[in-house]
Amino acid sequence: MEKKLSGKVALVTGAARGIGREYALRLAKLGADVVITDIDLSAGIYKETDISASTVKEELELLGVKALEFQGDGTDESFVKEVIRTTQDQLGRLDILINNIGGTGGAGPGLSTEMSVEKFRKVIDINLVTTFIYSKYAAQIMKEQKSGKIINVASVAAFVPLFVVQPHYAAGKAAVISLTKTMALELAPYGVTVNAIAPGYIGTVKWDTHFQSQMDELVRKVPLGRIGTTEDCAKVIEFLATDLSDYLTGQTILVDGGLLELNPSSVSTETYHV
Repeated sequence: MEKKLSGKVALVTGAARGIGREYALRLAKLGADVVITDIDLSAGIYKETDISASTVKEELELLGVKALEFQGDGTDESFVKEVIRTTQDQLGRLDILINNIGGTGGAGPGLSTEMSVEKFRKVIDINLVTTFIYSKYAAQIMKEQKSGKIINVASVAAFVPLFVVQPHYAAGKAAVISLTKTMALELAPYGVTVNAIAPGYIGTVKWDTHFQSQMDELVRKVPLGRIGTTEDCAKVIEFLATDLSDYLTGQTILVDGGLLELNPSSVSTETYHV
């Protein structure tokens, strides 16, 4: 793979497993030094089936790049500030931020008319507030550099209620898209771009566990006829992280096999347990 990101430094949040890990490995293969954060850095050890080293950090180093890792809560501003400060101190710069932290954090599903405020707020914090905090402090470095790329991870659920039991998750991801546009406008004069991707149904260990019984039905809803892979998302991250996307900002790219735009009537609002 061409080392398009040689000399660059990337930070990927929520990178100990799943899609985040795939993003980190992709950027390393492109030559970037990579910083990873996660609330549980050991998550990949017991959830992934193809991990090639004892930690994601070691996987990155095997690819010949420098790697740093931080374990902590991305909703904790003091933790994020320390991550950004140490990254700059040890690696000298920050060129790419992938805001991958998301999900429900164990809060579980629920209907909006029955959900507690605490559960709703927790999921908003996980999906939106983490994106805000990391972007705020990463952007300070990027503004000084007069360059940088912030890439937020939203979801097709931001546009349509894929699952009616995820109002907290859908609202959080929709807000991420709005924040993406606002920050893109704010940071454009500094040469910093801000974009987002919105994955659809993407297969991971977690996905397969939750949706095994509904897999055939979900595949039928996707015009391209298959569930997406983490690599499908990582390829779009590559586009947004390299010079191929230098004239693109404030955009959200759907990575959903045509689920939303080509066949919106096939999107279900059934009460799946997720």
